[in-house]
Amino acid sequence: MLSRRRLFLAALVFLLPLGSAGAQEPDPALLLKSIQETRLDPGRAVAVDKVKLSAGPATVHLDSGLLLPTTEVGGKAAELVFLGKGRIVLEPPDAIEAGQLELFTGAARLDEEFQEAVFVVGLDSAVAAMLGKPAARPDAETARKAEALYTAWKGKPERRMLGVERGILLDALQDPSWPDYFAALFRGGDLGDFLYLVEPDAQEQVTLGHFVPLDATEKSKRKIAREINREQRKGRLIGLELDELGQWDTWVSASLRTADGKPTPGTSAFEPAKYTLDIVFAERDLRLTGSVRVDLRPVLKGSRAVTFYLREDFPVSRVTDAGGSDLFFRRSEGVLTVVLPRVPAEGEETAVVIEYAGSPIEKDWNLYTLLDTLGWHPRTGTIDRAPYEATFRWPKGFDLVASGRRMEGGEGADGRRWERRVLDVPSLGFSFEIGRFEVERAKAGHVDVTFAFGSGTKLTGRGTREIVKKAVTDSLLYYEEVFGPYPLDHLTVTTASRGFSQGMLGFVTLSDAVFYDLGIWNRFFGLYDPRLIVAHEVAHQWWGNQVGWTGYRDQWISEAMASYAALLYAKQRLGNELSGVDLTAGWRSELTAPLANGRPLESLGPVVLGARLISSRSSDAYQAIVYKKGAVVLDMLARTLGEETFPKVLRQIVKVAGGGTVSTGDLFSMIERITSTDLRGFADQFVYGTGLPEVLYNYRFEEKGGKWVVRGEARQQPPHRFRYKVIRTERGTFDVIREAIQRIDLQQSTLVVPIEIEVYDRNKPKGKGRDGANALIRGNIQVKGESTKFALEVANEPKGVWLDRDGRVLGHFFDENQNPKRALFFQGLREAAAGRLDEAAALYDQALAAKEPPPEDTGRTVYWQNIQWARRVLNALIELSRARLFLDLGRDEDAEASLDRAQKVLGKDHDSIELLQSRLDVRRGSYDRAFRRLRKGGAGSGETYALLAIAARETGHTEYLEEALKKARENGADLALLTGS
Repeated sequence: MLSRRRLFLAALVFLLPLGSAGAQEPDPALLLKSIQETRLDPGRAVAVDKVKLSAGPATVHLDSGLLLPTTEVGGKAAELVFLGKGRIVLEPPDAIEAGQLELFTGAARLDEEFQEAVFVVGLDSAVAAMLGKPAARPDAETARKAEALYTAWKGKPERRMLGVERGILLDALQDPSWPDYFAALFRGGDLGDFLYLVEPDAQEQVTLGHFVPLDATEKSKRKIAREINREQRKGRLIGLELDELGQWDTWVSASLRTADGKPTPGTSAFEPAKYTLDIVFAERDLRLTGSVRVDLRPVLKGSRAVTFYLREDFPVSRVTDAGGSDLFFRRSEGVLTVVLPRVPAEGEETAVVIEYAGSPIEKDWNLYTLLDTLGWHPRTGTIDRAPYEATFRWPKGFDLVASGRRMEGGEGADGRRWERRVLDVPSLGFSFEIGRFEVERAKAGHVDVTFAFGSGTKLTGRGTREIVKKAVTDSLLYYEEVFGPYPLDHLTVTTASRGFSQGMLGFVTLSDAVFYDLGIWNRFFGLYDPRLIVAHEVAHQWWGNQVGWTGYRDQWISEAMASYAALLYAKQRLGNELSGVDLTAGWRSELTAPLANGRPLESLGPVVLGARLISSRSSDAYQAIVYKKGAVVLDMLARTLGEETFPKVLRQIVKVAGGGTVSTGDLFSMIERITSTDLRGFADQFVYGTGLPEVLYNYRFEEKGGKWVVRGEARQQPPHRFRYKVIRTERGTFDVIREAIQRIDLQQSTLVVPIEIEVYDRNKPKGKGRDGANALIRGNIQVKGESTKFALEVANEPKGVWLDRDGRVLGHFFDENQNPKRALFFQGLREAAAGRLDEAAALYDQALAAKEPPPEDTGRTVYWQNIQWARRVLNALIELSRARLFLDLGRDEDAEASLDRAQKVLGKDHDSIELLQSRLDVRRGSYDRAFRRLRKGGAGSGETYALLAIAARETGHTEYLEEALKKARENGADLALLTGS
């Protein structure tokens, strides 16, 4: 796993003038020593009043208080402790970031008070201005409090994670962009501790967020600590402390912007021109000892600091220049900072040689696994695409396979085997696997394919091997037809006992942990057809390697394109012969799965959030949204542009962008230019937005002149999320009401939807379908706006109609003809969300009275008692919605009656019944009953926490009150009536 810095930050360019050639370069070793020895200097404390500090898009107001500097580093105090009254204000730059801020804090704009803060300020003039305020001598208690805050700050894992010492060092070294460096810890407000960072060498320089520590019992923590110690004895997880375990939640991340609002993303100071690796593995434990030369191309004028990324599991023993002279370096949190002796001249390449060691291989009986396929050698750069030359030396009893082409090799005088391999096409990475392999070879057109099957893995059976070999060669040849030439004439495919497969340029690893093949049972157990896993990884040779991503917001292109390519391969080469489910199977249930706070998983963010989707809110969102939703989005785009046209468009993109990187904006701009199609609405809804519309459709059949017409209407309903507010009822008690926020603009929503019409052809034998239907007509219709009418002419008598029968559109589709009860229920939900309560009540009544026809005869046994039970459950859900409606209308007795009817089916412990019963108790002033019920629950929505806060306050349970208030705010509840703010 890459660090937070590597996932969410990349780099920045500020073209500033160089200093004079003869200037004395600061000594980094002395500066680092000074940084590590900093302490508070209360004697230089100043009083501040109405001071405003700008840092990127944030404004920090120091309304009143004391500012205490630390001792100086490089001639100035880099850190400042503030005690008093302050406020930070930040306006997110776009709707996505506003949505993320609201997800984690409950508000789409940051305006937060604080009483304590620590600032790290690079801008000399700002520090001088603040410390130029009137001197003030803190009393003993204030000095003690400030000292405790600064000591806690220096020991916090966030300070290490954010690389604060590195930032201070680079500022002190007068690196050209680092005067704009800023970091801050804020404490004392409703949101708890949170951090803000402006890191000049990051692609998105601005980060606002919060570290959520590991939530575990003391017993579990002791067990985890033992596991960490055990791994550290093996040479892994070096430097990791228990308090560093947790999740970093990014509330806002953005590039700095110009005065007119244009983003100015950053870049690293250097990019790699070539990696040259010399790697030796020890005899007994395969411990790695390496020397890596990185030829560097300067990017940031005037910089002499190079940032490398290398897991802390790999201690660095020495760093030199190409001539062997030692260079200063510093390690922290997987970041290796190397300082060159001088600034390279414009256009001058330089080289750094890093000597390091570590234990990258996990041994499990006779299985050997490379733990980190990219992090086993030092890397640098924002783009980080370079050719590789690697020499490996390893014990004689093992085999090694790797990226690149074998140039030479053999057995050395020490008995070790060795190989020199070259990958001369710039690549995003270079990897290897070591163990014991059975090697087979095949040919796919001009490509020599080497298969290395590890002994002891699940992929050793002859039948499985043949499946893998055929899937690799077939998909490789197919993708060359579709996307264009494969850029190499060799490909190595190997097995690995990791939890994921991976497709790097010329090197594919297949995980035996996910590569199950149960034959005819695959589909029953919901397992992927193994050939599609192979096809996905082979597709990465084009998507992810030939066409790379610009930043973390664009990595979805690689994964979604690989899955979409696998769907194409399945359709064109495998037909209906899938031996398992496809790679998007189950996407709807996964995306709509409710989280602890009641929100659907899909609402956590759009595909462009990439790895930020992994947060304290959910660990499953990344896979479901990036892989599955992303592939469905591309499939929808293909139908929008034409399913025959889209692959041709992608081929042109590979031709134009191959060998480089593209952003999401670049991708859609290229598609628009090639097809002359405006895709802004599509991208806004499905790529940059969230939400799945509900589509209710009905139809009728008309005979006309010997032919038939299918006439119908499809109506879109928007998904909603809710904000909650505490109010007083007419009787003086409390209540929590909600306001619906529409998540999709229906006027802009356009869906290209597959339609299937079953017909009865009298010239053929009767079929088993509906009313003897024996033929199927397929096509697409466009559903746009709130209502779309359609009329389709068919030659034979129609018997049934389906929209999106196979689940290929991001939405929910409901047949009103077949499911009138459910359709009325959904219409009632929409009216209630819109605040039209009387209309909603009427629709709920109609839904309860409606009778649904029996399910279609599909040839499967359907038990009548199951049908009856399903109808009872649906009626109970309608009663729950009626109960909420009655509470909104102030009809508490009617609400109680509906809850009783629902409870008879769903049980009294049903979450929604407990919530609404608690709301009814609160409205009636039965706060003690509500408290006893609510305190038993786990995580909940803003409504749940708001009700708990009311009940806790009114019953005097202060130990629950503060936490409930905090959680309610984080979920967007308006608590002004309770708190007076």
